[in-house]
Amino acid sequence: MAGQDTLCGWGDRRKIAYFVENAEVVIPRRADQLATLTELLPWPREAAVTLLDLGAGFGALTERILARYSRAMITCVDGSVEMLALARERLAPYGSRIRLHLADLANDSWSSGIEGSFAGAVSALAIHHLSDDHKRELYREIYDRLALGGLFLNNDIVAPPRALKPQYETLILHAIQDQDRIKRGRERTLGDIQAEMREQLRLAGEDHQSHIAALGDQLRWLEEAGFASVECHWKYLDFAVFGGVKE
Repeated sequence: MAGQDTLCGWGDRRKIAYFVENAEVVIPRRADQLATLTELLPWPREAAVTLLDLGAGFGALTERILARYSRAMITCVDGSVEMLALARERLAPYGSRIRLHLADLANDSWSSGIEGSFAGAVSALAIHHLSDDHKRELYREIYDRLALGGLFLNNDIVAPPRALKPQYETLILHAIQDQDRIKRGRERTLGDIQAEMREQLRLAGEDHQSHIAALGDQLRWLEEAGFASVECHWKYLDFAVFGGVKE
């Protein structure tokens, strides 16, 4: 659709600044999600692997992987100029081990200029911004860019069961409230947190929620793309870590 914000607000400096400052509070079990994904990577610590980080944002996941794999090289793909600027600053200590590639994953030409195949591809809280058709196409493109034996792991938001959606939303608000208390010593009401989350959804655009797909559908799309050993490795409410292998 003409004029549609396919970045779902991630060109907005206010939204980016909010997320960078608050990610560890507003994403339930954020550390567990990133740790699970990183620990599932199967290579020896000294392996000189080449990886793709899709929707890399400000580089939080890339940084974890580079710290774990001392010879890894990662190409970070993101459609937000502001996010990549933050990633460049954050990942500067890793020098030539990173490449930053400005491209919107919703654009069919996102991989133009990215050469070679990769041992693995990862993504964290990014692919849900794509329409379902684009998700399916992206999974096929990732499969094509992986070497044999290559692993894809996606840490993302998935659609809750319809009958339990209100309960999921309440539990997430409680999780945010608890994390705010633990990390910042603040006591906030659920109403205040809910209003804050609604504002972030407004900045994401009206269509944002319609892009979030069910986990079962996405596992099937991965299999349709050619992936084997497709599995969900971690899940808490509507956050999951899942993926497959190119055998």
